[in-house]
Amino acid sequence: MKVILVDDEVYCTDVLEILLKKHCPELQIVGVFNQSLVALEALRSDPPDLLFLDIEMPQMNGFELLKQLGNYNFNVIFTTAYDQYAISAFKFNTIDYLLKPIDKNELLDAVQKCNRLNYHLTEKIEHAYYLKSNPVPERIALPIDKNLYFVEVAQIIHCEADGSYCRIFLQNETKPYLLSKSLKEIEELLNNPKFFRTHASYLINTDHIFKISKTDGMDITMRNNALIPVSRTKKGDLMQRIAKL
Repeated sequence: MKVILVDDEVYCTDVLEILLKKHCPELQIVGVFNQSLVALEALRSDPPDLLFLDIEMPQMNGFELLKQLGNYNFNVIFTTAYDQYAISAFKFNTIDYLLKPIDKNELLDAVQKCNRLNYHLTEKIEHAYYLKSNPVPERIALPIDKNLYFVEVAQIIHCEADGSYCRIFLQNETKPYLLSKSLKEIEELLNNPKFFRTHASYLINTDHIFKISKTDGMDITMRNNALIPVSRTKKGDLMQRIAKL
């Protein structure tokens, strides 16, 4: 990940550079700037993946610099000695807001947030490209014993892992189909944005959600009354997906 540091105080960029090289060796520091106008030109010509940006600077402060850039595609972590800018900082969709002197653990947390965000963004881009390159099937064939059962994808309520097998629950069917395929294989076969992996063992069709319960963790009740757990790491992604329905 390419990183640029911008702060009008040389001591601050020196300290931050030392911390990053020591604790985040995976980051590649490609630029260190102590003048905001010079930094602006560098960010325009060769934008990084991550920018550590001071707020209070002469000539042009951090907020003004970002406004000059317009629609930038990199992540921003603000570094400042003043906590009164926090609310304004988060209006710029910043990853984090670090107060000086920068704490090592807070710095590591901020970098990890950026790594997670980049990972999910890459996943989404790759998935979108895959969907564009591979048409979403309306029907799929389920090989069971010596037979092929052709089912409408829209009729699938949810899929559940069962060891190296997978159970598929269909609308208006009392018993699930048991396939000698993994849940991942079924997910790839469906290739459908309406299907969401709530848990390592469950794949649901969001069109068949009946109720979401948040009283104790998070559970989903499907239209066939199946109770589906939602793992802690999937809650945020699920709510984003639901918001788009």
